[in-house]
Amino acid sequence: MFREIKKQITLFNVLILIAFLIFFIALLMFMWRWTYVNFSERFLVRTSQSIINSEKYDGRKAARYDGYSSNYEYILWDADHHAEHMKIFNASLILRGHELLQDKKFNETFRDFEVNHLTYRVYSKRFKKGNEVKTLQIFQQVNNERAFTKTVFVILLFFGSAGILILIPISYFLAGKSLRPVKQSYENQKKFIADASHELRTPLTVIQTNVEVLRMKEDEVLSENIHWLNNISSESETMSKLISNLLTIAQADNNRLIFQKKLFDLSALCAEVYDLMYDFAKQQDITLKSDIQKDIEFKGDEDKVKQAIRILVDNAIKYTNAGGTVTIKLTTTMRSIQVSVTDTGIGLSEKDQKKIFERFYRVDDARHREEGGFGLGLNICALIVKQHGGKIVIHSELGKGSTFTIILPKYSL
Repeated sequence: MFREIKKQITLFNVLILIAFLIFFIALLMFMWRWTYVNFSERFLVRTSQSIINSEKYDGRKAARYDGYSSNYEYILWDADHHAEHMKIFNASLILRGHELLQDKKFNETFRDFEVNHLTYRVYSKRFKKGNEVKTLQIFQQVNNERAFTKTVFVILLFFGSAGILILIPISYFLAGKSLRPVKQSYENQKKFIADASHELRTPLTVIQTNVEVLRMKEDEVLSENIHWLNNISSESETMSKLISNLLTIAQADNNRLIFQKKLFDLSALCAEVYDLMYDFAKQQDITLKSDIQKDIEFKGDEDKVKQAIRILVDNAIKYTNAGGTVTIKLTTTMRSIQVSVTDTGIGLSEKDQKKIFERFYRVDDARHREEGGFGLGLNICALIVKQHGGKIVIHSELGKGSTFTIILPKYSL
């Protein structure tokens, strides 16, 4: 699919380049043609004026115009349409000039025509000399002008086409590079859907199995089947928790996760999390300690921050063996507030540290499933911290434990 999109993007870019090339060449040729013709016409006008002002009509004074030297020919007609003076190298111009002379409207204007496979530009001007009306026609070959224009066009077309051919593979490469984040996002989405479906399938299967068992025991009293009902209830709670986590992630991905930020006592919140998790840690034969600096305030969503800290403490307890220790620590620096959760658990490898915040990622899959986890907690924690302008730093060593530190800006907006 992405290969086809890549080809379409490349084709679209090439079409844009071709359209731009056509427009650029057309504009450049128009400007070149307009400049060249305008220069030629001004030359003819100035040369004709110089010839008219010359008493002998020899044209020598008009041989140059603004440093531009050009071969030109002219015919001076009298009132009876007889050639009074001329400088003509092509005799056919006399007949053509006489034909143009019959057109009374052809005065102080320009025309291009072809004679003996040669293209000329002619300028005609009627003027009075004494009491007699005369007509001056001045001719200039424009074959070189057109040949040069054609050469310029061919050169531009050649280099433009060559440039497009060179840019096609470059465009294809850049299209692939630009699609890489989209492809990664698509693959992540597919993986997310597959993982979510897998996680939902397990509790659904358990519920369906227990319902089938209850159907087979429909003649028995409720008290005899309480075990199956407890299974259904437990798996329903598991599904509810998973769906809630999935909803939180979906809202975050669509920037719809609502944060109600206000100033609150972060020290009191950390102490509250300590009290909530103390009994849970004790049940696991784990010592939960605290080192909380007092009177630290933070502006943010109190419930979301509490959720993030609780996730870290919950994970620390789950991955710490019996007899271990988990410590909640809150400190402040000149610029930041730091909430760290340190455990003496199994620790994380470098590979795990890089992937630990990915959705559905579990360091110890069997252990996590046994504890009822889905591999979404740390991802949600990271989302919450990021929305508060903070970050999470990990320090861990295999077999010795880990420290997860939430670093929040001291003056959060």
